[in-house]
Amino acid sequence: MKRILVYMMVGLMLATTAAMAQGKKKADADKAQASQPVTHPQLADLLVKALGLVRFLPNAPSAQQMFDILMQNGIAPQDGWKLDAVVTKADLSRVIVQALRAQDQVENPNDPQAWINVLKEMGISIDRLSETIQSVEALPEAIGQDVTMASTDPLVKGPSFGPSTVQYSVDLNLALRVLSEMEMASGEFRPISPTPH
Repeated sequence: MKRILVYMMVGLMLATTAAMAQGKKKADADKAQASQPVTHPQLADLLVKALGLVRFLPNAPSAQQMFDILMQNGIAPQDGWKLDAVVTKADLSRVIVQALRAQDQVENPNDPQAWINVLKEMGISIDRLSETIQSVEALPEAIGQDVTMASTDPLVKGPSFGPSTVQYSVDLNLALRVLSEMEMASGEFRPISPTPH
């Protein structure tokens, strides 16, 4: 019995040590990731989600698709979106002001500091990206094309017909008779031959 308890204690100590080491590795990885610079595709991804533009994109959008939808809504850094560019404070302040639809408050659009000053006047800090992105709300009048996915799943609800939608119905027997008469009139009517069993 004592031997079992000793083995359990040793196992518990090893498991605790391994868990602590794993936690330290994760914390170090998180710290290293936090110190990594943010790229334009990462910023575009955050903005698309914060602005509610995801509905205009396919399930796994490419960086270019995210750039396109942001540009359609008038949001872009001064030199445009680039795949390998690192986000500067000037880029961040410019796209956040555009996302807030406050471009008219910028005194000199060619001066990056003017964009930063507008955010400071609004009380928005650009020192931490996560806090800055939280200041943005979904665009009420977003521009884009709705992406709809067709489904063959019978449990997925199809398009809903509202009171303004007109629905037409056709008698299939009548349609079949009309089509058959049209084929006979053009001389192309060919009866279906029975299949042998």
